[in-house]
Amino acid sequence: MTGHVIVDLVAVVLILAAVISGWRQGLIAAIFTALGSVAGLVAGYFAALLAVNYVDGQGMRTIVFLSVVVVFVGLGNLAGSYVGDTLRPSARWAPARALDSIAGAALQAIATALALWIVTVPLISGLPEQPSEALRQSRVLSLIDATIPESFVQLPAKMSSLLHETGMPPLVSPFRTDAANEVDAPNPAAVTPELVEASRPSVVHVVGDSQTCHHRLMGSGFVIAEDYVLTNAHVVAGTQSVSLDTVVGAKPADVVFYDPEVDIAVLRATQLGLPELHWAERELRHGSDAVVMGFPDSGPFAATAARVRSKLEISGPDIYTAGRIERSAYTIRGDVRQGNSGGPLLNTEGQVAGMIFGTATDVDETGYALTSAQVRERVGEVEKLTTPVDTRSCVVG
Repeated sequence: MTGHVIVDLVAVVLILAAVISGWRQGLIAAIFTALGSVAGLVAGYFAALLAVNYVDGQGMRTIVFLSVVVVFVGLGNLAGSYVGDTLRPSARWAPARALDSIAGAALQAIATALALWIVTVPLISGLPEQPSEALRQSRVLSLIDATIPESFVQLPAKMSSLLHETGMPPLVSPFRTDAANEVDAPNPAAVTPELVEASRPSVVHVVGDSQTCHHRLMGSGFVIAEDYVLTNAHVVAGTQSVSLDTVVGAKPADVVFYDPEVDIAVLRATQLGLPELHWAERELRHGSDAVVMGFPDSGPFAATAARVRSKLEISGPDIYTAGRIERSAYTIRGDVRQGNSGGPLLNTEGQVAGMIFGTATDVDETGYALTSAQVRERVGEVEKLTTPVDTRSCVVG
């Protein structure tokens, strides 16, 4: 029995159990049970915000996060069920009892399906490959995802972002694929020694410290002009200080441009002394070879092959998941991970075609890069950016 079949069976059993419970409780009791679960989810979310600040590593954050949320939802469910059973009216007319039971069963089924979806979307990005793939291929979860109202879409993105050091938000649902733009696997030959040798000095590891975030934020960046580095806004959100880990040592930097909507930040480091990368003159096309450079998982530098799926206007959350915005972006097939955010997407000539800014939740397959035109239009002339700016609040809270 395959993993996604097991996931489907578990999901069906949970939903059927909810239907039976709702039928027995009736509508009034089911309403209070659902309200208790929602209250537990909200309380668990904020409790998890505090709890994950005291553990390191994505795996442990995922475990702690889910444990806290499950405990609070369970307590809320029990409390709501008790109140609902106490207040449930005694319907004597048979048709009224039937309608009460049907409504209760429907409400419990919907609430359970929604809870499954909210938990599994961020969970997919925090699990190892096999269980993550089992969840992603689940037909039941895919069906739930397809029926979720747009107003709920931002909830799992908020939860997912707090599990990662970079705060990189998943931009699309893990249950929705880009099959219409499928391409061949990336060509490893695109990463040539000459390209890496020429570009490596211009790619830096960005490290941000924040007293309010309670942990370091890390990502990638690249030099676009003398003393200026481009990265993502979510990499430096809420920071009080930023440093650049470069091939010539650590350098302090100031954030002189901060755009949380499109997810762009510009850093200025005096006497940086690193060569700049040059913008590509032509756009990448479907199937084009490309190279992603950066520090995946906030580890050592890596240059990996990628292939362009498509160029599109992508609708996704801003870095605070407070709203949605249209961005001109490439969707690419390649190994794009947490920590690559802010790094360059290069063409085979070593020119900057875009900047990595997000990933699909199945992180080993699909990433997203702002086009060079989108970035240049938003930033303008970087040499005019000299004054430090406010980086607002942390992405994770």
